[in-house]
Amino acid sequence: MNRHSLFICRILAVLSFILGGCEEEQPAADETRPVAGFAELIDAYEAGKSFSEAVHSADGCLIRFTDGSSVSVPRTSFIVHDCTQTYAQEVTVAGGWWKVGEMNLPIRADSSLSRKDSEPVYVYYDTRTLYMYLSNREVLEFTSPAAEQEKEHARRQNIPVVRINTVGKAPILDKKNYVDGTISISDPEKLYSDVGEFKADMGIRGRGNSTWEWEKKPWKVKLDSKASLLGMPADKEWALLANYADRTLMRNIVAMRLSDICGFSWTPRMRSVEVYLNDEYQGVYTLCEHKKVSKDRVNIDVVGEGDNGGEAVTGAYYLEMEENQDETTCWWTAMGVPMMFSDPEVPTSEQYAYMTGYIDDFEKALRGPGSADPDVGYAAYIDVKSFIDYYIVQELTKNVDGNLRKSSFITKEQGKKMEMYHLWDFDLTLGNCGYFNGSVGNGPENFWVKDYRSNSTYGGGWFWHLFKDPAFVKAVQTRWNELMPQLETIPQFIDDQAFALDKAQIRNFERWNIRNSVDWVKMPSRGSYEAEVRYLKEFYSKRLEWLDTAINDL
Repeated sequence: MNRHSLFICRILAVLSFILGGCEEEQPAADETRPVAGFAELIDAYEAGKSFSEAVHSADGCLIRFTDGSSVSVPRTSFIVHDCTQTYAQEVTVAGGWWKVGEMNLPIRADSSLSRKDSEPVYVYYDTRTLYMYLSNREVLEFTSPAAEQEKEHARRQNIPVVRINTVGKAPILDKKNYVDGTISISDPEKLYSDVGEFKADMGIRGRGNSTWEWEKKPWKVKLDSKASLLGMPADKEWALLANYADRTLMRNIVAMRLSDICGFSWTPRMRSVEVYLNDEYQGVYTLCEHKKVSKDRVNIDVVGEGDNGGEAVTGAYYLEMEENQDETTCWWTAMGVPMMFSDPEVPTSEQYAYMTGYIDDFEKALRGPGSADPDVGYAAYIDVKSFIDYYIVQELTKNVDGNLRKSSFITKEQGKKMEMYHLWDFDLTLGNCGYFNGSVGNGPENFWVKDYRSNSTYGGGWFWHLFKDPAFVKAVQTRWNELMPQLETIPQFIDDQAFALDKAQIRNFERWNIRNSVDWVKMPSRGSYEAEVRYLKEFYSKRLEWLDTAINDL
């Protein structure tokens, strides 16, 4: 009698009592039967075959693999336990002997044995895959579609970790002075690139306007040398957005997905990461490209100091609309839009006169009697498509700052019209702002950007005037309906982001209580991350539905 037959004789009686979570009738002992199927299963495992299913019959168990092959395990051999409805037995070694559940087996744990010289101690399958405990202390776990999906899910939830250490653990005190230090980024799962570990020297300072005043601080990082971070194009300057007021930690990323759908000239790339500062956990941040003129970001050829006449003075310019007026050269337009020069930061007098004059001429054309004329009206000054896309995203997200008041960016290139080049700053969107006026309300209904009136002298803002032109209204409707199928995919995108953040958000809100609130945002906590994500999806879906009807009814 071979050693496998002896094994059967020793333990079949014992295993017949092991029911627990894996019930299967045990065969009677038969001293002459071979342990059929065992070597074949070892071969299948070593060949990398993927488990598909196990089918029981009166004769035994047929184990099938995804490539169409199978292994038959007769009832006269060993039992393949069905644990799909309950838990598998605990398998341990006590005093050098195997133990399954509460039953001590007469099988030694001998790590000197090869796989095929071993004995099958406990073989079972569950909803995930097939497992084999061998007497040589190996546990073989077959690959399977479910197991691979589980591994992929776990991989996606291990978001990158950023560690920042300042020299002498110096604090980051303001938004002007960089503090020297180092940055390391660990992405062991290589979610975004083939680089698992990155290290560099850098400086770090504060950033943001109102967000800098909050407890969880946003930062700007400036590397000593250009480098690609998490698959994003190489540059020196990067931003770490804290998303303190956004309890879903994803509204900025959702907005950039909308930007991708619309096809803006540049969409800032963003990655969710966990951050440590001087070994102290800071929570979940969004690592992203800092807004600036460069080849892979705002890709324009900015005017130089000598470009002061003729065609040269006509561009390019990078302008920001920001009521805080915190750049060196700022002004308010006649219609009450706050403008700033971002690049060049300090234009020459000729450049200042040209650009302020261009916008003044645009506003005059916009509110003049020939506003709708494509040759002399507003369309002679602006890239209409980019303004429509800007409008759709700002209105859809109901961005309280999206009324040309804050965080909006325009370029004016030589030989081209003004363009809404990219989007930025969406943490107070999609129901995360509680201070809209009474007629607009804080819910998913009503127009905001379309009807905003920045200066009563001229009746309303830029978009208020644009919507007076039937051709502009028709163009908005056409573009909306063109984008609608992709806009409907955002709830699934939100689910995907929430899944990726599921582990990290727990640590974030252990550090920053989800019930904390920024008083002036006026949005109460919904008590859990899951509830916050659910509210975000519901607000988006209701807003999309309301706007779909309202825009097409204009």
